[in-house]
Amino acid sequence: MKITSRKNPLIVKSKGLLREKKLRDETGLFAAEGVKLCMEAVSAGITPQWALISDTAEQKFPEIVEKLKAACETTTVSDEVYLYLSEQKSPQGIFIAGKILDKSVNPDRILNSGKILVLDCVQDSGNAGTMLRTAEALGMDGVIMCGDSADIWSPKALRASMGSVFRIPVYQADTGKAIAELKQSGFEVYAAMLDRAAEKLGDVAFPKKAAVIIGNEGHGVSKTAAALCKKIYIPVSGAESLNAAAAAAIICWEMTKRN
Repeated sequence: MKITSRKNPLIVKSKGLLREKKLRDETGLFAAEGVKLCMEAVSAGITPQWALISDTAEQKFPEIVEKLKAACETTTVSDEVYLYLSEQKSPQGIFIAGKILDKSVNPDRILNSGKILVLDCVQDSGNAGTMLRTAEALGMDGVIMCGDSADIWSPKALRASMGSVFRIPVYQADTGKAIAELKQSGFEVYAAMLDRAAEKLGDVAFPKKAAVIIGNEGHGVSKTAAALCKKIYIPVSGAESLNAAAAAAIICWEMTKRN
């Protein structure tokens, strides 16, 4: 059977998962598009609940389509309907819906590790996804999402993470609680701030167990983080400050370069 109507219930639900955090929260499902991202999910052990394949994609990516057919219920949709469904300007025509990973199981795994990146009210989904990708690429042991941070299961965050969200341990917690748990587990916790009185990043000798907090793009770290943590800053010249994701990349490199 091929779907040719925009009003088909599966199309309505799939489009909703791409657009609405509320629906993702209610159903416990995420939606991903594109060959690479969908295959990253499958390779990470996620069994899709269903897949949608456009007419063009069925002809263009036969091997990928066969893998998806072997993994889950797969439905062909017309190119026109897929264009309506998609969040992308030039979609590849591959869509999956999968179960959101239970990140509540990760606290012990993270708190028993060594280098942690903490996102404190980072609200841009692209930044959040990029930081997850950077953390995995540079050998960080996990990420803690605090406060009103972006939904890492949004399409924008998933694309930016390039599959890292499926692999790197992520723990979600209140900022104060996260800092307390880190300290109780023997971590030194630092807050990255625009404060010349703070310790310069290049001078910091990070201990074996260290966590660094990156704050909101506009307002920096929360008052809670600023009050409870050691402060570090990245010296810059010319520009007033760095993009949050760029700052995270520099800090992660400094934390892990001796590994």
